[in-house]
Amino acid sequence: MSYDKEIVKEQIELEDIYNLLDFFDAEPQMFNTYIIAKTICHGGDSHKLYYYENTQLFKCYSDSCGSFDVFELVQKVEDIKDLNAAVFYVVNFFNLQSKINEVDEDFDLDTSKYIAQLSKLAQLDVYKKDKVVLPELPMEMLDHYPQPEILNWTKEGISPEVCRYMGIKYNPVNGNILIPHYDEDSRLVGIRQRTLVQEQEVYGKYRPARIQGQLCNHPLAFNLYGFNQAKPHIKQAQLAIIVEGEKSVLQYMSYFGTLSNICVAVCGSSISQYQFQLLLDAGVKEIVLGFDKDFQEMRGKEYEDVVKKIDNIYNKYKNRITISVLFDKWNLLGYKNSPLDCGKEAFLYLWRNRIMC
Repeated sequence: MSYDKEIVKEQIELEDIYNLLDFFDAEPQMFNTYIIAKTICHGGDSHKLYYYENTQLFKCYSDSCGSFDVFELVQKVEDIKDLNAAVFYVVNFFNLQSKINEVDEDFDLDTSKYIAQLSKLAQLDVYKKDKVVLPELPMEMLDHYPQPEILNWTKEGISPEVCRYMGIKYNPVNGNILIPHYDEDSRLVGIRQRTLVQEQEVYGKYRPARIQGQLCNHPLAFNLYGFNQAKPHIKQAQLAIIVEGEKSVLQYMSYFGTLSNICVAVCGSSISQYQFQLLLDAGVKEIVLGFDKDFQEMRGKEYEDVVKKIDNIYNKYKNRITISVLFDKWNLLGYKNSPLDCGKEAFLYLWRNRIMC
C-alpha cells in the first residue's frame, strides 16, 4: 500500500511535529505558530531548524538544506531513501491509518520490509509472523517514583486503588503523571506522561516520558493500553470497548472493577490494523467505539468529521466484526468529553442505547 502524502500532512498538527522532534532528540521549543529545534536535518547542534505551521514546512537556517516537509526530515534523520517508506513511517508514528481514506491498493509494497526500516520508530528487536515484539524497558525505571493519590484524577472518577493497580506514578519534579504501557504479555514497552501544569500543556497534555535521560517512547499503533489486564475478560465477553485515552480505561476500571475490565485505549482517534488484529485474535465478536465527543452540536463540520471518522472505521472492519458506537445524542457529555468522563450513570445510559452499525 502507499499513502497520499498530502492527505497524511492534513492530519498532522503542530503538537505532533513537536513530539516527533522530541523523539529525534532535537530539543524543540514550541511557539504559537512555529517550532525551533536543533538542525538534526544535517546532524548539526545549533537551534536553527524552524517548522512553520502555516506552510507545514521546515527551514534550515544554518546549512544548505533549504526547505522541506516532515517526510523529507524523516528521510534525512533515518537515512531512508524511499519516500513511500518515510510516509509509512509518519503514518505509523502518529497512528493515522484510520484517518486516511485514499490508499492506493494497487501499489505493491511489502510492508514488513518497511517496518524493519522503522528502526528508531519501533526499535523492533523481533519481527515474526504478524506479531511485533517491541523492546522492553527495565521495570525498575519507575521504582523510585511515588504513588500518591492524584486528586485531579480522583475528582474525575479514577480511584487511587486502580492507579496503584495499573502502576501509575507521579514525578514531583515536573508535575507529571507517569503512565506505564505494557504489551499483551505484560512487558513494559513505553511510558507516557500527563502534565498537571497548565503552562506545559502547550507542549501537549500527553507526551512520551523522559526518564534518566531515556525517552520512553513506543509506536502506539502496535499496542493497546490496558490490553494485558483486560485480555482474559475480553476473551470471556467476546466484546471490547475502545476508547481514545488511558484515563478512560482507568475510569472504566474504577466504575466496574479490575476483574470486569473490557476497555482498552488506542491512544488516539483511530484504530490501526495491528490493534484490530490483537482484538480479533482475542476472540472479540463486537467492538464498541467510545471516542471523545469532538462536536458541540449535531451539525456543522465538527459533527461531520466525527461521523466521517466512525464511518471510516466501520467501512474498514464491517465485514469482519460487529461494530457499535457510544454516541451522545442526549447531550449527556461536555465538549471533548469521553463517554466515561461524566460518571458511571451517563456511561451506562450511552451503553444501553449504543448504536449498532
